[in-house]
Amino acid sequence: MKKYLFALSVIAWLPLTDIALAATSGSTLSNHASPHASKPASPNNGNMFGPMPDWVSPVSAIPTFDEKGHHYDQQYLLVDKQLNLSVTEPVMYKRYTSKVVSIKGVESASQISIDFDPAYQHVLVHRLNIVRDGKVIDRKKSAKTSQFKREVDLDALLYNGEETLHIVLDDVQIGDIIDYSYTLTGYNPVFGDHREWYIKSGWATSVALTNTRIIVPKNSPITVTNLESKGKGTLTTSQQSNTTVYRYREENGLYDFDESEQPRWYNPYPYLHISSYKDWQDVVNWALPLYQATPDDDEVQALVSDIRDTYPADIKRQVVAAIHFVQNNIRYLGEENGIGSHKPRPPAQIVAQGYGDCKDKALLLVSMLNALGIDAYPALVDTYWRDQLNEQPAAPYSFNHVIVHIDFGGEPMWIDATRTHQGSKLTTMAQSQLGYALVLKPGERSLKAMHTPDQDVIQDVEQKYVVNHADKKSYLTVKTTYRGIEAEQWRRYLESKPLRELGEEYANYYASYFEALDLLRPLTITDDPNQNELTLHEAYAVDGLWSKDDDTYVFVISGDIVDDYLVKPDLIRRKTPFRYGTEGAVHQKIQISLPETWNITPSKHSIDSPFFEFKSSLKAVSGPGDTLLDKTYVEADYYYRAKARHVKASELRQYLRHVDDAWDNVDYEFTYRPNTP
Repeated sequence: MKKYLFALSVIAWLPLTDIALAATSGSTLSNHASPHASKPASPNNGNMFGPMPDWVSPVSAIPTFDEKGHHYDQQYLLVDKQLNLSVTEPVMYKRYTSKVVSIKGVESASQISIDFDPAYQHVLVHRLNIVRDGKVIDRKKSAKTSQFKREVDLDALLYNGEETLHIVLDDVQIGDIIDYSYTLTGYNPVFGDHREWYIKSGWATSVALTNTRIIVPKNSPITVTNLESKGKGTLTTSQQSNTTVYRYREENGLYDFDESEQPRWYNPYPYLHISSYKDWQDVVNWALPLYQATPDDDEVQALVSDIRDTYPADIKRQVVAAIHFVQNNIRYLGEENGIGSHKPRPPAQIVAQGYGDCKDKALLLVSMLNALGIDAYPALVDTYWRDQLNEQPAAPYSFNHVIVHIDFGGEPMWIDATRTHQGSKLTTMAQSQLGYALVLKPGERSLKAMHTPDQDVIQDVEQKYVVNHADKKSYLTVKTTYRGIEAEQWRRYLESKPLRELGEEYANYYASYFEALDLLRPLTITDDPNQNELTLHEAYAVDGLWSKDDDTYVFVISGDIVDDYLVKPDLIRRKTPFRYGTEGAVHQKIQISLPETWNITPSKHSIDSPFFEFKSSLKAVSGPGDTLLDKTYVEADYYYRAKARHVKASELRQYLRHVDDAWDNVDYEFTYRPNTP
C-alpha cells in the first residue's frame, strides 16, 4: 500500500518537499476514470507548458528574505500552494521561488523534478523563470526536459507506477532567483467523491512567505484544519457566491526540528489537513465496497477443501494452514499504480498469479477463513503511528498497511498476511502489535486497541563459563532462545544465511573479548514451531580469559546482551523525543564455575523507572563461598524491559540518569593472585 500522497519531490526544493504521510487502503470506487488519465505530461508533446489557470490568485511580488532567516544553499522566498476542489477534477497549483546563494545551490536549484501518477494525473508547467539583476528570463524554450519512471519503492517490492518530469535549467548563477510554477490535475478515482489532502506549511528552513489557498464548494462536507495548531501562520475563511475559500499565510516561518533518533511517528511540522470524512465510520463505509470477501469463489473453495482434507475435524489447524498458505505461498509484490494503490485485487486473481501486496493477501486470507466458517475482516493499521494512531484524523491517509482481524472463540487475533515463517499453533503464533486498527466491518464506528497476549521474554540468553586458572584454557557455552516474533524473524533470516557464516560471526563477537577463542563445536540450531521458539547453541574454548594487572589476574563478566538495550542518544541537547526500546523483554543469565574457593559478595540491583525495568544480581549458587570439588559456582542474572518506546525531550535527563545507574550494575569483576613460592 502506498505510504504517501501526492508528495511532489522537487530536487531544487529538497528541504521544502512535502514529506510522505500515511495513506490508507480502501475507499468507495468511482466507476469513471480521470479525463486526464490518458494525457500524462510528456516532453515530446505540446501539453507540458501552458498558461496559469484563471482561478489561481497569484502572489504579485516576490517576497524579500529576512536577513535573520535560516537558510542552507538557497534562500526560500515563496511557497505558494493553491488547491481547487470546486471542480470535477481537483487541481493543485504550486509555485516555488528561491534565491541561489552557493555553488551547491546552483547544482540543486538548476534541477526540478515533479512526480506524478500518469494513471490519473496531468502536469502543466506555467512559469519557468530566472530573475537576474531584476530582469526576468523565461527558460521554457532552453530548458532540457525528460520523463522517466520513479519506482522509489522497488527495494520494498512495490511498483507504484509513478513518473518524474525532470527539468534542467541552463546558465544558473549564484545570486539568481529561480521562480517556477505548475499545476497537477486529477485525483485517484479509487477515492470516489471523497477528498483528503495534506498540505505542508512549514520546514526546517526559513520561508519568507508561505501562502496557501483552498477552494471548496459551499455547503461541502470538506473541512480544512491546521493540524494540532502547529502552523504559526493565520488560517482564515471567506465565502464567495458558490465556494468557501480557506487561506493560510505565514511570513518568515521556521520549524527547525530535524534531529536524529526520533520516533518514526514523530512529525513536528505543520500541515493543513483537507478532508471530507466526518469520523471513522465514514472511512469504514468508504472502504467496505473495496474489501468484499469471496469465500464462494471456486479457487478459494478448492484451497479450503484441501485444508479440510489435510486436517479433518481440527479447526485450529485449518486456520493455521490458511494463514500459512497466504503467508508462505503467495509472495509479496505490490503493483500500486492508479486505483491499485488502494483497491485490493480479487482473491481468485491473487491465487492464480501467486503474488500480491498487503491488501491483496489480507482479502484472500479473509476469504479463506470465511469459507472455513471463521469470522475474519480486513483491518487498516499504520506501521508508523502505531499507538499514536488514535490521535490522527479520522481519514484514510492515517493508514499505510492492512492486516486481518480474526474473531476465534471470542478471542480476537491480529494476523499480518505479509509475514512468513510464523509458528504452527494459534496460541503461540506472534500477532501484530501496532497499537490501533480500524476493522472493516459493517457498523464499525471506532478504532480498536490491538490487545495481544503478553510475551514477556522474547530473547533469553544463557551463558555458561567453566573458568580455569590463567595457565589453562577456559570454556564457554551459549544458548540463545528467541520466542514469538523474534523466532519468526530468525527463521526467515536463517533461510538465506549459511549456518557456517553465522557461526563465524558469533565466534568473532566473543573473540573480541578474549585473547584467543576456538570453536569447540559448530553452531547448531533447534526449532520448535509449536512453541514458536528457536534456539542457537554455541561452544568455545577460550585462551586469555584472564587479563593480568601487575601480579593480579582479572576476569570481568558483563550483561552485554542486556547492555545493548541501555542506549543513549547521539544528540543529548534536543528538542524532540528520543527513540529507544523494543517489544518484549530481554533476559540474560551467566553461570560460572570458578576453579577454587572464592569469596562471593552477593549483589542485587533493580530499577523500576517510567522508561524501563532493569534487574541485575550476582550470587553463589548455594550461598556465599560454598564449594564443591574445589570449585565455586556463581550466577549472574540480568533483565531488561522497555516500558515505552520514546522519551520526551523534557524527560531525557531523567532517562539518562537511570541508564547510568543500570550501566553501573552491568559488570562484575573476579580477581586472584597465583600462589608464589
